[in-house]
Amino acid sequence: MQVWLYLDRVKEGYARKLAHMWHGPFRVIEMLDNHAARLEVAGTNYRLFPIVHVSKLKPVRSFPDRSTLTLVVDEEDRFNFDEALLPEDSWEAGLDEDEFEVEKIVNMRSGRRTRYGRVHREFQVRWKGYDQLSWVDEADLNCGALLREYERGVVNRNRFTVMQSHEVEEEIS
Repeated sequence: MQVWLYLDRVKEGYARKLAHMWHGPFRVIEMLDNHAARLEVAGTNYRLFPIVHVSKLKPVRSFPDRSTLTLVVDEEDRFNFDEALLPEDSWEAGLDEDEFEVEKIVNMRSGRRTRYGRVHREFQVRWKGYDQLSWVDEADLNCGALLREYERGVVNRNRFTVMQSHEVEEEIS
């Protein structure tokens, strides 16, 4: 008979909540009385006393009548991950009737923090086919490539400003 053994000791540094408490499976060699069992621990990596109380054991369940399914996938049906990871500009997103396409991100403002500590950001965008600019919440934008391009431009402008300020300090010195 195969059983799982409950060991409530957890290695130092591990969270008890996330640790595996049932170990094994072990084979029961003999029942010593109604309250104790001798386990076969030889040949395993466990270093423990082979006689344990039955309250620390539970049987290993097997489900021989449970059907299994073997999945066979042909090469032409395999998913192409390279195609799925193409940049956003290489495919056209289908816009709904009430969605508009962003032409350019012009500005950004950040304000209050959300309850999870994330900074709430809004972007000023120019819509394709319209002259008026409007502020849109970051979550409502559907233009990831333009957003990354804008953020990269902000970082580059900040670097350039820092470089210029160092040049001015050197001229003054």
